Amino acid sequence: MMDRFAECVPRDAQILDFGCGYGRTMRELAVVGYTRLTGIDFSEPLVERARRENPSFDVTAYPGGEFPYEDDCFDAAVVMGVFTCIIETQAQAQALLELKRVLRPGGILAVGDFLINRDRRNLDRYKAGKEKYGLYGVFDVEDGGTLRHHDRNHMEALFSDFETLFFEEATYETMHGNQSQGFFCLLRMP
Repeated sequence: MMDRFAECVPRDAQILDFGCGYGRTMRELAVVGYTRLTGIDFSEPLVERARRENPSFDVTAYPGGEFPYEDDCFDAAVVMGVFTCIIETQAQAQALLELKRVLRPGGILAVGDFLINRDRRNLDRYKAGKEKYGLYGVFDVEDGGTLRHHDRNHMEALFSDFETLFFEEATYETMHGNQSQGFFCLLRMP
């Protein structure tokens, strides 16, 4: 991911990490020379952890809605594992509208997320989630959260206003230690 990102985004770029959590991706970006990093996340505890572990990071807790940034103020945005945490399609589209608003023309959007899996464990979870939430790919996890894995067509439709520079399917290890199908893509604002 980092090599592909660095090919498209200069080191002096102003970068937004939407869904920055405790700052893991921001740290990875800083290690390879990116210095103008801003993070935003829904979770106040994760933002507090990011501030404790990385006092120099500019991170903000975000309750939802409009981002607290001016139009066209970022050269790039990174969105890693965020759309899986936003289960409603309308809320995903709203978040993407905000990303488009704050990205400069020609800005780069880097997205990594999870796709529909075909193993029995996930198929059973998707079936239960469809019965409960009315949407295939949505499921509850043991710690009380609700997540969504996506059909590739859904993600491509969501990003249809962007030029696709790179799209690759990959296998990721989840925070619970399971293997999951996913993707990484680089998109350019018109």
